[in-house]
Amino acid sequence: MIGNIFSKFFQFLISLLLSIGSFLKDAFQSLFDMLFDLFRWLGQLLERLFQALIDVLVSFFMVIYELIKGLLYLLYMIGVCAAKLFLILWEVAKLVWAFVVGLTTTLQSIFFTPGAGSGNGYSSIMGKVANGLSIFQFDVVAYILLFGIWMFGAFGVIRIFGSLRGAGD
Repeated sequence: MIGNIFSKFFQFLISLLLSIGSFLKDAFQSLFDMLFDLFRWLGQLLERLFQALIDVLVSFFMVIYELIKGLLYLLYMIGVCAAKLFLILWEVAKLVWAFVVGLTTTLQSIFFTPGAGSGNGYSSIMGKVANGLSIFQFDVVAYILLFGIWMFGAFGVIRIFGSLRGAGD
């Protein structure tokens, strides 16, 4: 019987401790839940308060970033334009040089006298052809045609300059 009393007493004590533990567990759980909700509410409050400031800072730095990006693109396009201008000037210089070479070649061919000491292999052949064709007297026809070409070119230049009469005003 004493064992039965002690058994019931210990069962009561254990159930009492379990109920106290359950009560403490529920109390601490609700306390921790309340603290967690409090911290979450404070975090949301701080997020709402500082979100406007963060948005202003981000938009300010985005404007600066876009400005720098635009300036770098402007510098890039200035470089592209400079390169294109250089290529245009290079092509114009090549064109002028080709014109000078063509003009000197033309003037040289006017005064061509075939001979053995001209310096290339074709000059002796051209000399033989020129001597063979001298019977037909093509040199007179060539001079007349050359005069016509030069006169046609001169009238063309005069016509071009005449059309520029009012262009400088």
